Amino acid sequence: MHRAVLIAGALACACAATACSKSPGERLAEAAVSAASGQKVSVDKDGGKVTFKTEQGDVQVTSGDAATLPATFPKDVHLPSGYTVESSMQSADAIILGLAVPGDLAKLASETDQAMTADGWKQQTAMQSEHGKLFMYEKDKRSAMMSFAPGNDGKVSMGVQLATQGASN
Repeated sequence: MHRAVLIAGALACACAATACSKSPGERLAEAAVSAASGQKVSVDKDGGKVTFKTEQGDVQVTSGDAATLPATFPKDVHLPSGYTVESSMQSADAIILGLAVPGDLAKLASETDQAMTADGWKQQTAMQSEHGKLFMYEKDKRSAMMSFAPGNDGKVSMGVQLATQGASN
């Protein structure tokens, strides 16, 4: 799955760089990634969504204006109010989000930690550095990692990584 996430990131960059048009360069990139990964790669230029197929299922990556919260995003995972989804990756067993959130980094991190534990998530790790904060949680057979760092335009850059253990391997 790690390889799939790296390939998905590369595809998202290629899509963003070419504005998701079916240019000769994009077709060449699709062919190169397909050859390197052994997976079929397709780009949905209308939706700004990159999709590639793996043995475990489809992986979808969106960024920019096309990025939205996946419909399957769990209701018991806290997201601060006012967030904007900047990027999203979804597979059968994982969701990864890049968010821009208005507010104070320390306050957002604290509020998120309190909300996650109130929703039954057990905190496994809490780390802090001069560059930000990171929390890791577990609940049932799921794990969640929430990271907070200074972002652009006075916003906080928040990363959310969710995984379901044993969903596919």
